[in-house]
Formats: sequence, structure tokens, C-alpha cells
Amino acid sequence: MILGLPEACWRSIMRMRLALDLAQLWSSLRLSQGSCNVLILAFGVVTTVLCQLVTVVIYPVDLYHVTCPVSVGASSNTQFVHSPVGLFPTVLGPNTPADVVDKVCAKFSFMGKFVARSLMDSRMLDIPFSEAFYKWILGVEGTFTAQDLQHVDPVMARSFAQLAEVAVKKHNLEKDSLLTGKALVLGLENLTMEGGGTIEDLDLDFTLPAYPDIELKHGGKDIPVTIHNLDEYLQLVVDWTLLRGVSAQFSAFKEGFNSIFPISSLQQFYPSEMDQLLCGAIHNRWDTQELVECCRPDHGYTHDSRAIKFLFEVLSYYDDNEQRMFLQFVTGSPRLPVGGFRVLNPPLRIVRRTVEPPQKVDKFLPSVMTCVNYLKLPDYTTVDVMRDRLHFAVHEGQHSFHLS
Repeated sequence: MILGLPEACWRSIMRMRLALDLAQLWSSLRLSQGSCNVLILAFGVVTTVLCQLVTVVIYPVDLYHVTCPVSVGASSNTQFVHSPVGLFPTVLGPNTPADVVDKVCAKFSFMGKFVARSLMDSRMLDIPFSEAFYKWILGVEGTFTAQDLQHVDPVMARSFAQLAEVAVKKHNLEKDSLLTGKALVLGLENLTMEGGGTIEDLDLDFTLPAYPDIELKHGGKDIPVTIHNLDEYLQLVVDWTLLRGVSAQFSAFKEGFNSIFPISSLQQFYPSEMDQLLCGAIHNRWDTQELVECCRPDHGYTHDSRAIKFLFEVLSYYDDNEQRMFLQFVTGSPRLPVGGFRVLNPPLRIVRRTVEPPQKVDKFLPSVMTCVNYLKLPDYTTVDVMRDRLHFAVHEGQHSFHLS
């Protein structure tokens, strides 16, 4: 284990670094044909390895706030987190051991380098960071409010909103000049939440929701939340969840990112735009006309070829998940860049895979060269055969990389 990661993962990281270093030569060297072949291969390795590293490095459950059940990896000791609102760091409390903090920050530092190099080389990543994560990246974390909790944990945000409604009622009573002394105290103590029950009935204390070992203030485990200290509790929950408890992780992320290029270069973007910048275009139904205009039949095929028409018909009916798997299979990334197929570089090229008689073409599978977005497609006899063969190849060929 190195920095808490399996040795196999670090070998993949080293291969990725080598490939990225080769790729960086593109902008500084005039390459011979042989060198260009090495470079093209490097880009193929980069894309495949990046997608595998996303799973191994980016999704481990110990790094992120968990909002739903985790999934178990190949090893029973490895768990991965999935969040419907995107990933956001898990909170590190003030008593977290220094070695644990160092390991977590090392991973976030690597993640910063990982994201920066991917952006530099126009590599789409399948990393669903939350909008709150992007606000930290863009340096606008000072604008956080309680509303941002919905981008971290929707369940906690709904519970928080109910408590906040009680706090608003409390403020209104305190502003009522007709209520003084015992009348005000009685009014405050009788405040209830929607559905009934007072704040005291919840039996809350000054620990962070979902993190019972993290005290919001000194001795928080022994301090009950009441109507009188509710405002302080709500403010501390927001502060620890969005700022104080994750500042070390984001400092490490930014340090790693800045080692590649200045993270301040991203400040021209809005948080809502960052997902498309980093992860590519949002999935839309593929139109046959768009496929005709953007894809390049070659080496045995034209736009009038039967197989090309079959292919475009099959692709035009793909749902979001099928699109992701096809793109992963052909390009090495599950999403297209912003602009879709029109800006894919190099464009998707479909060539004919020849089959020598007496072999039957319907028995063969399509193959790809992700380095150059190159699909080798047999001339299947029917559209149903093509749909079946393509489905099999796409599902069985996920995350594999073979030299040919």
C-alpha cells in the first residue's frame, strides 16, 4: 500500500504520468512518424487509464460525504460512494489523527493534479462533483449559505430547513413588541415544527449530523439543542459541513491543481458550468442527421453504405446509459465534449472490417481504436444483427485495453 492506495493503482498512475509526459511533447516538438505513433498510443493509454483511476481513486467512500448506500469493489475492503447530487468531501473533525488527515490530503492533492492535467489535455472525466465542490474550486466558498446544503446532502438539507423554519418563527416572536417577559418565554417554548414536536423533543446535541464524533463546539456532546440556542446550532452545522470541516481537503486539492496550472484561470466560469467543462456535454438523444454530418465513413464505407445507415439507426435509439457505454467503448470517455459529435477531435471514423470467405460476417464483433476514435465495423446483413453484435461488444469491452 502506498498512501493508502493499492500498488496496482499506483502502477496505473505511473503509466498515466508517463503517457501524459509523452502527450505534453505534442506542443513542443516536431515529431517523426514513428514518434507520432507512440504519441497516439499514449493518448489511448491516457484515456483508458483515466477512466479506471476515476473508479479507484476518486470514488472511495472514505473521501466523501455519504448520502446513500455505498457499493463494494472487487475487494470486500474497498467501498465506493455514489451521490445523486455529486461528490463533496467528508468532514474531518478537529480530533482526526494527523496521519489520517495527511493521507486524505495526499489523495486530494493527487486529485487536483489529476483534474488539472485532464483539463489541460482536453480529457473528459466521469466525475460528478457537486456544485458546492465547484464553488470551492472557483474560490467563491465565501458565498455559501444554508441553501448549499442541498448540494451536499438533500436529506440533511430538508431536516435543516424544518429547523430553520422554527428559527424564523422564533425571530418573529422576539420582534413582536406585544410579547414580553413570561409571555415571550412561553411562546418560544411552545413553538413546534411542521407535524408537531418541539426542538427539545428531537433530543439533538451539538454534534454534526451524520458525524456523532464531531463536536460543533467544545463539549458539544453534552450540550442539548434548545429553542434558545437553535440559531447557533444551525450556523455551526453550515460552517462545519461546508467550510471548516473540508478546508484542509480543498487546500490540498488547490495545491495539487496549481502545480499544473493556476486554478485562478477557471474563475471566468460559473459553478453550474464547471461540470460540462470537466465532464463534457449533457446527454441528449442523438439525431440521425447530426450523426450523418459529424461522423466520417472511410475505408470501404460511405454515407450511402448499408452498414452506416444501420449504425446511425441503432445509435439514434440509444438511451442515456447506452450512449455512455458506446462512447466509453469507442472514445475511452463516457461523455462527449461540449458541442457533441461536432467538436469531437478527432471525429468519429467508421471503417469497414473485412471478413474473408468462407467466414460469416455476422459472427464477427466490431472493434475500436480509442486513440483516434476509430470504429471497425463489419458489414452486417441486417440492422438487428448489428444491434445485437454492437451491444455485445460494447458491454463486454468496457474498460479493456488491448494492443493490436
